[in-house]
Amino acid sequence: MAKHVATKDPAGIKGSVNPDSPNFLSLKWKITLLTSLILLGVVVFFCAISYFNLVEQFADQGEDQHQLYAKEMQGLIDQNSQKLHQLGRTIPLLENMDTALLTSNKPGIVHAFDQHWALLQLHNGIEVARFYNTSNELLASWGDAAPNEIVAMQNWVSEVNQQELPLSPLNCDANCVQYAVEPLLVAGDSAGVVVLGTSLVDAAVGYKRISDTDIGLLIEQSDLVPAGSPAAQISNWNARVTALTNRDKNIAILTKVSQEYPDLSKLSTGVQFYQDEHYYQVRLLPLQGFGPLDKPRLVAISDITSAVSTIRKSTLQNLGAGLLGLILSEILLFVILSRPLSRLRHIVFTLPLLAQGRFEDFRLSLARFGHKQWLKDEIDMLDDTGIALSHQLEELEQQVTDRTKILARQMDELGQERDFIKNLLNTAQVIVLTQSASGEILTLNNYAETVIQYTEQDLQGKSFIELLSTADDTQNLPALLGEIQHAQRDQLRHEAATLCKDGSVRHIIWLHSRLTQRSADDPAVLSVGLDITEHKHVEGRLAWLADHDPLTDLFNRRRFQEELERLLGLATRYQYTGALLFFDLDQFKYINDTSGHQAGDTLLKMVAQILLRIIRTTDVVARLGGDEFALILPQATPEGAIVVAEKILASLDEANLTVNGRVHKASASIGIALFPEHGKNVQELLAIADLAMYQAKAAGRNGWHVFSAQDLSRERMQKLVYWKEKIEHSLVHDRFVLYFQPIMDVRSKAIYHYEVLLRMLEEDGTVIAPATFIAAAEHTGLIHAIDHMVLRKAIAQAAELSQQGRNICFSINLSGLAFNDPQLLSVLAETLAYYGANPKSFIFEITETAALADIVAARKLMESIKALGCSFALDDFGVGFSSFYYLRQLPVDYVKIDGSFIQHLAENPDDQILVKALCDVAKGFGKKTTAEFVENVATLSLLEKMQVDYAQGYFIGRPLPAEESFVYSLPQMVS
Repeated sequence: MAKHVATKDPAGIKGSVNPDSPNFLSLKWKITLLTSLILLGVVVFFCAISYFNLVEQFADQGEDQHQLYAKEMQGLIDQNSQKLHQLGRTIPLLENMDTALLTSNKPGIVHAFDQHWALLQLHNGIEVARFYNTSNELLASWGDAAPNEIVAMQNWVSEVNQQELPLSPLNCDANCVQYAVEPLLVAGDSAGVVVLGTSLVDAAVGYKRISDTDIGLLIEQSDLVPAGSPAAQISNWNARVTALTNRDKNIAILTKVSQEYPDLSKLSTGVQFYQDEHYYQVRLLPLQGFGPLDKPRLVAISDITSAVSTIRKSTLQNLGAGLLGLILSEILLFVILSRPLSRLRHIVFTLPLLAQGRFEDFRLSLARFGHKQWLKDEIDMLDDTGIALSHQLEELEQQVTDRTKILARQMDELGQERDFIKNLLNTAQVIVLTQSASGEILTLNNYAETVIQYTEQDLQGKSFIELLSTADDTQNLPALLGEIQHAQRDQLRHEAATLCKDGSVRHIIWLHSRLTQRSADDPAVLSVGLDITEHKHVEGRLAWLADHDPLTDLFNRRRFQEELERLLGLATRYQYTGALLFFDLDQFKYINDTSGHQAGDTLLKMVAQILLRIIRTTDVVARLGGDEFALILPQATPEGAIVVAEKILASLDEANLTVNGRVHKASASIGIALFPEHGKNVQELLAIADLAMYQAKAAGRNGWHVFSAQDLSRERMQKLVYWKEKIEHSLVHDRFVLYFQPIMDVRSKAIYHYEVLLRMLEEDGTVIAPATFIAAAEHTGLIHAIDHMVLRKAIAQAAELSQQGRNICFSINLSGLAFNDPQLLSVLAETLAYYGANPKSFIFEITETAALADIVAARKLMESIKALGCSFALDDFGVGFSSFYYLRQLPVDYVKIDGSFIQHLAENPDDQILVKALCDVAKGFGKKTTAEFVENVATLSLLEKMQVDYAQGYFIGRPLPAEESFVYSLPQMVS
């Protein structure tokens, strides 16, 4: 650790940032420059806003000013018009004028008016005076008028003579002249019309004197002005200027403006123009009172040089003030930031001391340069953090030194572990081999040599693919292994048939993992293989068991129903008949009871062999469960079915079974149903064949019976149809209800567990027990719909109680045919998800008889349901001799001791011994026990001593509907 203090600037430390580097720019300058740019942008922004506001204000003032110009000019024109009309009304008052006008005396009119003409020209600016009689005839005239003006005057005079109302027209054909056409009245009589005209040039000049704005009249017309006209022509606008102040200067301005703005309408909003170091604004405003052929515009030419200069001066003043404020702000910011940033700069250039491990020098350098302030800021926190970091790094460096020593020791230990792992791989019961990047096998463990019988030397240089059987689909495998070998993927899992040295084939699951290579010679892939050959054999056996009865090797009920449905569909499609033979063995229970179940199993195998000898290759035979067998005869007539039935009976009659000196003869009762005549679906056909079989039994056993709608089985069929319709009606109209019977925890006396029981409600409220209709439901295939309905109702009830804070458990009975229901699992999973119910709240009860029908299917369905989180209970435990066997084979969590052992438990010592044994066996398997038919306190007390977990019966509680079962808060307590 360094013990000296650095005497030179830390900026000179090796590995630090050089402040003299051309790429280095101090944070202080970066902040200053960035702030300057921001402030400059703000100044420019506000100056621009100020400028545009001034321009907008100027534009608004100009708009108001121009409107005022138009109004004032129009006012001057109206004022001149009034003066002309006043002069016209005073003419009849001139001396001798009234008599001359009444008599239309032309010389008299000339003599009387001539002496006043010069005075009117001089004082009133009258340029034209013309007198007409009432017949529109010219009597006398003074001043010049163009021909088209004379024609216009004739029209004006005619209109005034007719209406006796004055007119105030304007005419700008040559010069703009304002006329007054006034009717002459002498002593109340019409004496003709006088027309007086004065030029508008005087009005424009007068307005110039008032407003100090140049005004002109611009006339748009299609024809150009004749040569010699005093009006100036603006050819770009096809217009002429008839009156204009400062004519020479403004004509030049208008001519130049017309060159830049040939569209005269652009001047309606005003345009700005620069000429001779002056800014002008030119704008047109319309005037009223002109003839229909004329399109006059008032042209206002304003010198706006002073306004433009004022706007520019104001903008420059704002910009100057903003820049001055900017400079002062930057100076102030620079002064404020100098000290903190200098401290920050010192910290930055001192930090490389930490990288060199000079922790003490780092701390002394910070202490020498910095000083603590009363109010800490971020730099002080950085200073403190740097010092704390130096202490931590110093401590870490010491820890690294210590760890280095530890690692050295661990390296030795790893060497020993490597040798251990090598030995472990050689003894592990999995195949372990390594491959190169090209797929060649490098190493092989001892177990692999034992399994595939190749040595490591035998496989040196061989590809892994060469070990695999070509019979398998390995087309894509080389490419996938190549991705592992070239580090494009991490793992690959596949199953392949692997060839052994002796030519045999082993089924192996391979897992290939990518290894990190430090050199080209290192292994690139680690391949681990698990030999599943025996598992494959077991799997094939299980697949066979899924379709077959393990005792007789015949089809089981599930596969038989599939085949029957297939053949029934073919018979319907191709319109041929077939036969279904359904039979069970007579007195089979007697054989089991007298000679044992082993004798019964032997008899069942013998019957199966007899059936296989009799049937054709196209026939289907199955054991449906217990001593029930069924045979499908496709494309068979009733007579042919009877022949087969008689062959079966004859063959059974010839066969004898001898057990312990006792001879047993086999016989059967066979029911025959034809398809599709007697049934169009599997359930209906099986039900009819079952009825026919019972009819054969009723006739004396060891015989056959073909179903007929006219025989005695009609009544039974009608009863089956009755209950089928009733069940369907109850399903559609929700006439099924659930009852709940409490199950008590024997130790705590708490009730948080109920068994779900099904009831049917009649229209009158009568409650029907399930024993009345379940058999019919199973025969007609409606049992699956009932199972689904019970699941949905029970799960919905549990979810509702859970929302109320009542966490209880429901036991739900599954029917004997539930394991043949392909939709049961999906219905259960979807309903649990829909209601958000907890799967752990449901226990499904199955009987030994139901499981015995197809144990493979039963186990598979139970494992699938348990995977959802539900539990299972084995009902009627202890009744059958094989209960213990199924307790071990089936994944159940609870066993329900049959009520026949519990009902008289308090009085019967034999039942007590048996129940105690059943409890011990169940607990030995790790199962919880439930006792049914607990009717009194003595029985409950004995069960508690036997450590039975749960009790159920009328003493605990009777089955009740939900509205009565869950009135009280759970759990309930039984005293």
